[in-house]
Amino acid sequence: MVNARTLRRINKKTDPLFGFTINGYYFLFALLLIIVAPLLLFKKKARAGFRQKLGGVQEAIKAKKAKLAGCLWFHAVSVGEFNAVLPLLKAYHRKHPSEPLVVSTTTATGQALAQEKCQGMADVFYFPYDLPFATRPWLDVLKPSLVAIAETEIWPGFTYECKKRNIPMVVVNGRISPRSFKGYHRFRAFFGPVLRRMHTIGVQTEEEANRYRAIAGSDLNVKVLGNLKFDGLVPISSERRQELQKLISTGSSGSTGKDDTADTKSSITIVAGSTHEGEESAMLAFLDRVWSLDASLAARIKLIIVPRHPERFEHVASLIKSQGYTVRRYSRSESFSEMPKEVYLLDAIGKLFEFYSLCDLAFVGGTLAPIGGHNIMEPYAYAVPVLVGPHIEKTRDTANSLLEASALTICQDASALGDNLIKLIRDLEHSRQLGMRGQAVLTASQGAVQHAVGLLESVLEPGLDPVLDAVLER
Repeated sequence: MVNARTLRRINKKTDPLFGFTINGYYFLFALLLIIVAPLLLFKKKARAGFRQKLGGVQEAIKAKKAKLAGCLWFHAVSVGEFNAVLPLLKAYHRKHPSEPLVVSTTTATGQALAQEKCQGMADVFYFPYDLPFATRPWLDVLKPSLVAIAETEIWPGFTYECKKRNIPMVVVNGRISPRSFKGYHRFRAFFGPVLRRMHTIGVQTEEEANRYRAIAGSDLNVKVLGNLKFDGLVPISSERRQELQKLISTGSSGSTGKDDTADTKSSITIVAGSTHEGEESAMLAFLDRVWSLDASLAARIKLIIVPRHPERFEHVASLIKSQGYTVRRYSRSESFSEMPKEVYLLDAIGKLFEFYSLCDLAFVGGTLAPIGGHNIMEPYAYAVPVLVGPHIEKTRDTANSLLEASALTICQDASALGDNLIKLIRDLEHSRQLGMRGQAVLTASQGAVQHAVGLLESVLEPGLDPVLDAVLER
């Protein structure tokens, strides 16, 4: 058996961040934390979970110390990462109901969603700052048997502390966008050793695997598992869809199962999801344009706007009003009426996927704004065609799959977005064909949750590795 002294000696020889280097990193991180402390203390959004992030373990967690010892620790930064890992959490809990699970997030919105969705399944808290006085209390209390990190989170200090304790770490749903890859690769002498501390890195695609290997070496233990977000895209029931339809009075049941055409008088519902600054204005400009071209067609359009960040809800509501539209808000239990010029604001988190079931067309935000894109596959769970802007760096691989199937519409600017929306609402049959093609791509891409569960089991029980390899080869 390797004792603590031997382990420290091995780490010192093999880990470039040992000793002065890791202490230097800790010094710089602590200095940065001191500099930004005023912002963290006085800005409500940044202040969320501050005590926990500093290593303050909640009394409720301490009281469960014995029960939680040896838990599986899942970390998801925010809403997108948590939504991706949620199907894995559920699947693992169903298969191993007696094993304790904990979930950490970084953002307040991610925390709120995790608290809501993990009741009865996992304990939830804020991920600590990457400093020893913050991470060690959590590791000492939880004593996790495994840490699973969703997507792209590379924390040198946390991974170092886990490695010292012989706690295996894996990445699930790993991804590095082409844009991010440039930075990681430039500093691969620093990030490479951090990635090599991971037991296994489970990635979405072979392209992602190649990026990780380019940073950390060709012998890095990488497995292509698929995209967890795709497995989580299970359509809501028809009963729930009808409830939503009645709730907001769209007068439409969404793309799936509809047989109306542009010549009928039924409504046409458009959801603009995960929008950022400038993208709501683009959608309102499109609506203005339709009103000027064809008032009867414009009267049938039900536009639902879903901002990405909750702190922008009030701003977007004011923007809608300033453009001459009546705003209807989910938070106030309002719905569309027979009045002209109404726009619905979905001012709640965690509801977007359900609302895609109501629409005929979807614009996915973060793509006109230079963000890099959000989950462009979600609407295809309902065979809803998707339009995006040119900034799809974060979803490039998914976008390429959809483009190969002629299922995705890319618009170079706000004007082109309006042109394509008008074209598609005037030919809903063509729109449905796009949606069906995308749905076929989604169906063919599912299965990642099963692979990820196998990965976790193989790390906890090494004898299962051949089983996982056999699953991945099928």
